[in-house]
Amino acid sequence: MIEALVHASVVRRRAVLLVTLVATLLAAIVAARLRFDALPDVTTNQVLVLTRAGGLTPEEVERLVTRPIEIGLGGIPGMVKQRSVSRYGISSITAVFADDVSPFLARQMVQERLALVGDRLPDGIDAPELGPLTGGLGEIFHFTIRSPERTPAELLELVELRLVPLLRAVDGVVEVNTWGGERRTLDVVGRPDAMARFRLTLGQLEAAVVAATGTAAGANLADGTSQVLLRGVSRPTTPHELGSALVRPAISGEPGVRIADVADVRWGSLPRIGAATSNGEGETVYVMAQMLRGANALQVMERLHARMADVDAALPEDVSVDLVYDRSKLVGATLETVAKNLAEGGLLVVVVLFAMLGSFRAGLLVALVIPLSMVFALAGMALLDIPGNLMSLGAIDFGLLVDGAVVMVEAVFCGAVGAALDPDKVAEWTRGVARPVFFSVLVILLVYVPIVSLTGVDGKMFRPMAAAVIMALLAALILALTFVPAAAAAVLRPRDVPAREPFVVRLAERAYHPVLRAATRAPLLVAAFALASLVLGGWLFTRTGAAFVPQLDEGDLVIQTERAPNISLDSAVREATAMEQVLLGAVPEVRAVVARIGSPAVATDIMGIEQADVFLELAPKSQWRDGLDKDALVQEIEALLATKAPADVVVFTQPIQMRFNELLGGAVTDVSLSIFGDDLAQLRDLAEQTAEVIAGQPGAVDVRIMAPPDVAVAEVRPRMLAAGSHGMVAADVLRVVQAIRTGVTAGYTYVGPLRLPVRVRLGEPPPASLLARFPVPTADGALIELEHLATVEQRPAASLVNHDDAQRRIVVGFNVRGAALGDVVEALKAELAARVPLPRGTRSVWGGQYESLAEARARLAWVIPAVVVAIFAVLLLAFRRLRPAALIFTHVPFACVGGILALTLRELPLSLSAAIGFIALSGIAVLNGVVLLSQIDELLAQGHDPRSAAFAAAESRMRPVLMTASVAALGFVPMMLATGTGAEVQRPLATVVVGGLVSSTLLTLVILPALYPFFAGRSRAA
Repeated sequence: MIEALVHASVVRRRAVLLVTLVATLLAAIVAARLRFDALPDVTTNQVLVLTRAGGLTPEEVERLVTRPIEIGLGGIPGMVKQRSVSRYGISSITAVFADDVSPFLARQMVQERLALVGDRLPDGIDAPELGPLTGGLGEIFHFTIRSPERTPAELLELVELRLVPLLRAVDGVVEVNTWGGERRTLDVVGRPDAMARFRLTLGQLEAAVVAATGTAAGANLADGTSQVLLRGVSRPTTPHELGSALVRPAISGEPGVRIADVADVRWGSLPRIGAATSNGEGETVYVMAQMLRGANALQVMERLHARMADVDAALPEDVSVDLVYDRSKLVGATLETVAKNLAEGGLLVVVVLFAMLGSFRAGLLVALVIPLSMVFALAGMALLDIPGNLMSLGAIDFGLLVDGAVVMVEAVFCGAVGAALDPDKVAEWTRGVARPVFFSVLVILLVYVPIVSLTGVDGKMFRPMAAAVIMALLAALILALTFVPAAAAAVLRPRDVPAREPFVVRLAERAYHPVLRAATRAPLLVAAFALASLVLGGWLFTRTGAAFVPQLDEGDLVIQTERAPNISLDSAVREATAMEQVLLGAVPEVRAVVARIGSPAVATDIMGIEQADVFLELAPKSQWRDGLDKDALVQEIEALLATKAPADVVVFTQPIQMRFNELLGGAVTDVSLSIFGDDLAQLRDLAEQTAEVIAGQPGAVDVRIMAPPDVAVAEVRPRMLAAGSHGMVAADVLRVVQAIRTGVTAGYTYVGPLRLPVRVRLGEPPPASLLARFPVPTADGALIELEHLATVEQRPAASLVNHDDAQRRIVVGFNVRGAALGDVVEALKAELAARVPLPRGTRSVWGGQYESLAEARARLAWVIPAVVVAIFAVLLLAFRRLRPAALIFTHVPFACVGGILALTLRELPLSLSAAIGFIALSGIAVLNGVVLLSQIDELLAQGHDPRSAAFAAAESRMRPVLMTASVAALGFVPMMLATGTGAEVQRPLATVVVGGLVSSTLLTLVILPALYPFFAGRSRAA
């Protein structure tokens, strides 16, 4: 059937060429729809539930908000995990669903459950809301706005009124979030002494403010033949207007009491949960646009860039926009690296083809398979919605795509020596190699199929790559069996076949023949060498460190800092500003520094005031000081901050890396160790002991406990009898506590389009040490200190409560630098088991990249055997005999020897990327063995003995074997040596393939011919 397809293609060559041209044009149109990004989005399918619970401590949030919602969400079909964080005043729950659940269906099911849970939440708690539908690659565009003439409140209002609507209207933008600024309020601040003098309570003042604000609908009034709409409105827009409202009307000759008589009415602001600073110049407003999950990053960025012209036009002249982070730069840099590697690899492949074929027209014919295969592969990716990125495009080797075409054209060249080059002869020659070409490429295709079945993080990372390679190889195979024979018959002429072999081939033959003769004369020595190589490879394998995926160098840095948990926002702003000034003044590679403090307006990233993400924009590496690399720069910055701008915790990461780590495991570090238990104090103690052990492990850096220490809470508990003796109930006392700082919202007013809360407060917030003596006015005109109405005490309380599947946990996180991640964790497991035994009722679970690595290992434990079985099955199908199949199968372990040796020489760990390289190498290595053994079988059928058949086949097939191995290896060489953005992710895979092809080619051309007579003899004996 395969031979018939080749024959038919030659006979109907014009039709085949026309169909190929039309199909290529159609594929190019489809391929234009392909979307691009820097990396595959490996984040899980998750729904974020946010609930504001103003004033509640973390443990109260956990008890009153988080647990009821977690219970309500339990049992949703397709949900596989829940994580939650309960912080002061806010609850964040992440519901993780299986990958095959539609994200829109997941959100709908969560929303339906939340509607049922809402009734179980306490009064005063905002309704739970869903976070934006985005992922780890969603934070695509960050900038700040600043003006020396405007207050933080004015800047935030400009952003919310003018910028946010413009940016949210961009197709593909799902949310626009902000840090910093202030939200204005109209405050009525009661004066306790004046209120006591007029015998007014807080409740009466609040009632007066409520009565002074509002609207009433009056329908309409007739006005002749038309009508006029009727409404009543009381929305005081100035402090004076609200202050003139009466608290108590004039009665029996006594003058009325206005709000201004007992309170100061003024503009205020809501307590802030975050801030932002920029370049050591003080506060700013930080704006972040988030992309809809699955959108085309480059297209969304193009639309955002175009919309920024409207943003600039909408802002006053004194307001400037400063870019902080632009995803298109990273996408462009990674795609540039991919394009450069592919172009260089393709050029090397073409050069080898021309050099070893000795014919420009034949070399061009084979090289045409590369763009044709890529067009069809890109069209398939667009149809399957597989984005083009560092992994999906970067792992395609042009050398693999032309292997089948090389064998086809080389068969024509061999047959044309001394014969006429007519279509019938071309059909005969290409038909003779069609079967080995088909099975050889089929083996390579099959080894990628199990990769497509991977799940989890490793599946998201490598499935797109495997699918892209499969489509490209499938296209190349079809072209090799149809287009190449047809084109060879149509365009090759006798003069295109060189009279003698090219110089490069003659040189290779001159070096190869003595080696081949020596090997065939000493098979035992060759066998000993092969066995020693396998033993060496196995030993090196056990010595190679393990890592998940090499970390992409994103170009910029993020410094995560933590300070004392009781730090004030003003102090956090001052310290962030000081850090920015130090970095800009002392590190020339740092171009700009921007800090995000605390949580954003939409709390997708819950952080306390004590936490900050400091973004460092770095100069291009070409402008760095001589000899300085990324690790050295990090060490320099770390030492600088330790002396001039210290913080309790300083952790270095990158924008995407930070977000991926957080969304995958609920921690922002590479590795996390979760300790589960019920007693928060006990968990804290275990975490501190664990962190101490981890900090002493080489390779473990940035060790941190992912929960600040306990904070002081001033707790006010009403005393019923004492409060009742002054005409107050517990609710009145609690209302006073609320009015001291946050205020009681009594209504809303509008200033233009702005909706501002009107708050009632009581006095000026006292120092915490004087809270007990805060004066409270009563209805009988007395001023009673708060301690006479309630018990006031300070006590320590947890700063946050972390859950995983509704169980309390505390997380110890760390990054890994200068060592293999797997080795570091394995060493820590033994160390922690000996030094920090866990009490009964507690347990620990490793997470982060190590969890992903362990899951990937478990999946590879069946993927690799599946690949092995698939290869062997195809070989049996091709040769229909056990021993030839087994002999060719020896290419797999021998190729792996070269791969592991190459990793060792380059000091690269055995990462998941390298593991995928070994899987790919298994298929590539078999190809040349199939070509060589097929020729041996033909010679045996012609009457040759096994030794002469092996020798003659090796001589005649040296050029195609050397060509296919060379083009496959050289296609990966630029990727192996690349230094651009994203090169570190591709480097292990390319290193394995190049090293493995060297050793497998040695096996094909030297070891296999030397040992074949032994195997053939055993076969006959059997």
